[in-house]
Amino acid sequence: MKKSVLAALVLGASLAVTGCFDKQETAQKVDAAKDATANAAAQVKDAAASAANDVKDAAKEAAADVKNAATDAMNSVKEAATNAKEAAADKKDAAVEKVAEVKDAAVAKVTEAKDAAVAKVEEAKDAAATKVAEAKEAVSAKVEEVKNAASEAKDAAANKVAEMKDAAADKAAEVKEAVTK
Repeated sequence: MKKSVLAALVLGASLAVTGCFDKQETAQKVDAAKDATANAAAQVKDAAASAANDVKDAAKEAAADVKNAATDAMNSVKEAATNAKEAAADKKDAAVEKVAEVKDAAVAKVTEAKDAAVAKVEEAKDAAATKVAEAKEAVSAKVEEVKNAASEAKDAAANKVAEMKDAAADKAAEVKEAVTK
């Protein structure tokens, strides 16, 4: 670090010594630089003022455009709302008509279904009465057949019993006769 400080002091001293000989020339250069800087500053100031005016004008125009666009958008929204209101009213009327049509159609269908159901019930009732009558007749016929069959079986059994009785009596007579002989 000491070496760095020493080098800086030596460099500074040598620059100071050489700078002393060029004082006049340096003063002229400094004055020229001052004038150039002043001119550049004036130009920058004028350009900045001009740019600021341009920005201000552009901002005014943009604000006016935004205001006009907002007004147009508001008018469009108002018009769309009005159109939507009218469309909603039209749709409401159409929906009311449709509901009335559907209601009438439903009433007609219900009435038609009721009439069809009554007719079916009547048909079923008549068919059931017919079936019951046929079943009664069939049961009566079967009961009569069973009675006849039972009577025939009873008669056949009585005949068999009589035959067996006669056969047993014959056998008993044969056995008696065989025993007495």
